[in-house]
Amino acid sequence: MFTKSKVLRKKRSGKRVSLYGVLKENEGIKKEISVAADELNSVNDVLKQGQSSVSMIKQALKKNEDAENIVAKAAEDLKRVNIKLSNEIAMRIGIESELDDAKTDLAAVRDDLVQAQVTEKEARQRALTDKLTGLPNRTSFDQALAHGLVQAKRHGWALAVLFIDVDKFKNINDAHGHDVGDQVLLTVANRLRAFVRDGDMVSRWGGDEFVCLLLEIKQQDDVVKLAKQLVECVAEAFILNTQTLHIHISIGIAIAPQDGKTADTLLKCADTAMYRAKASAQQVALFDQP
Repeated sequence: MFTKSKVLRKKRSGKRVSLYGVLKENEGIKKEISVAADELNSVNDVLKQGQSSVSMIKQALKKNEDAENIVAKAAEDLKRVNIKLSNEIAMRIGIESELDDAKTDLAAVRDDLVQAQVTEKEARQRALTDKLTGLPNRTSFDQALAHGLVQAKRHGWALAVLFIDVDKFKNINDAHGHDVGDQVLLTVANRLRAFVRDGDMVSRWGGDEFVCLLLEIKQQDDVVKLAKQLVECVAEAFILNTQTLHIHISIGIAIAPQDGKTADTLLKCADTAMYRAKASAQQVALFDQP
């Protein structure tokens, strides 16, 4: 549409009227009419005398004829000028219409770009979010952990990875159905999310497993304390459809850099510690403390 408008403007540009030229033509027409008016005034002066000779009347007629010719020519000139002005008006109306169309097109393009950005952002968000719980998914966690390890190395921080498993989740699914199982997972997700600090991340790893990334760890004991609090928080009674359910989780902890300096190593260590936690009364285990 924009290309078409440009072509139209280019074609019309050769027909544009010079308003200064029209002004000059009007001035010329005005002078011609002034000459005709002078001729008519001189004729009127003769006619006012009353007693005019044939010769004088002939001269008056000649001047009237000259005035007539001048006025006729001026009328033709005015007609030509008016045609030019009419064409210029049509040209300018067309250009203004094209400009309005271009503005409309630009506004539509802008709206499309905004919508595309929104759609892209939503798609990117969906790609990084677990559909059931709304938590960051595994891809999102991998990115956060990779970034966290870079920052930890740069600033000399420690960080912790918590691997969290819902105990006996299969029994819940078998006894109450998958809808209840989904509600259990959603409840666990909400309780975990509400408990961690801003800047840390809780993610659904898959199935009944969750992971948590804790940044800028100062004391190992602080991580263990937080993990125990998470266990207690999730263990609070869960009421669904008049049924009271008790949810239990086990948490394995790996800390960088002492347990590993790569994401894969830390996740494996935390997973190993999580299986040890299932056999622990506290339901929490550090990788470096068998």
